[in-house]
Amino acid sequence: MTDVRGPEAGPLAAASRQRPPAQVPGRRSRVVSLDPRGAEPPASRQGEATRLHQAFLGRVIDYLRVDAGVRQFVDWGCPVPGTAERVHAGDPGATVVHLVPHGAAGMLPTAGAAVLSGDGSGPDGLLRRLGASGLVDFDEPVAVLMTRPFTADDPPGGVADLHALMRGGGYLALASPAPRAVVERAFTPFRPVEPGVADLRWWPYPDEDVSDRGTGTLAGLGRAPGSGRGDRRWR
Repeated sequence: MTDVRGPEAGPLAAASRQRPPAQVPGRRSRVVSLDPRGAEPPASRQGEATRLHQAFLGRVIDYLRVDAGVRQFVDWGCPVPGTAERVHAGDPGATVVHLVPHGAAGMLPTAGAAVLSGDGSGPDGLLRRLGASGLVDFDEPVAVLMTRPFTADDPPGGVADLHALMRGGGYLALASPAPRAVVERAFTPFRPVEPGVADLRWWPYPDEDVSDRGTGTLAGLGRAPGSGRGDRRWR
């Protein structure tokens, strides 16, 4: 898959720091192990899934913040806690907006983040509200974390409209247990960032470079290049 990040974004350095390659007999030396737990007792299945989802989002956020220079994050219905805290740990002045289902805003810790709740109008209506709210500036790069897993029968809506809103460029993160072709198609018209979609446990490493057992959930990042005046500030 072509690397569309361009020279501005740089390598996925922040997302892959402190993950040295493991020497595995008979394999290339770049095979890596992404399990830092060592002898930690196994967590419950639900707790483990949450931890892996948090780790994936952490790698995405670190890359977008450090390597791509993104300072605006929209957490679109993601059930994993800690997103705003991860963003603000590295950039206290960054903007974080949570888009949540109607009636769920009071259940979300919102330290340093704005909350925009859904009103039953669907993704198109929520996008219009986000665009009109002034909470984010779409003439600057915006990252949308839409990582609540979707199925092949229910792909995320509003992706093309979101892409059109990103005048200053931006990124979209998705996750799904659906077949690879379905997940790749869901990013359209966003352009995939290398390595494309990979198992949620080890993205941004390509599947063939990792020896750990996968989760069966694919995840990835797509990019919308900036247009108009936002191009001058694109990193």
